[in-house]
Amino acid sequence: MSWLRWLLAYLFDCVHPHTTWPHRDRVGLPYVCCLDCGKELPYSLQRMTIVTAEERLADRNLETWHGTYHAYQGR
Repeated sequence: MSWLRWLLAYLFDCVHPHTTWPHRDRVGLPYVCCLDCGKELPYSLQRMTIVTAEERLADRNLETWHGTYHAYQGR
């Protein structure tokens, strides 16, 4: 990374153009890590994009609800 890009990222925050593949933390929530600044960012596997923490929890609650629904249907 060039010094100018590093300085701009340091002063104005990183825009996270380069990230890792999605991983899951100990709780099971997906995240990606920015390769430029090292920040861990919440990720939605349904939307395939970086999201806010609230959106990630909403996706997980929806996923859990669908799992219980199918359990009651005998699938």
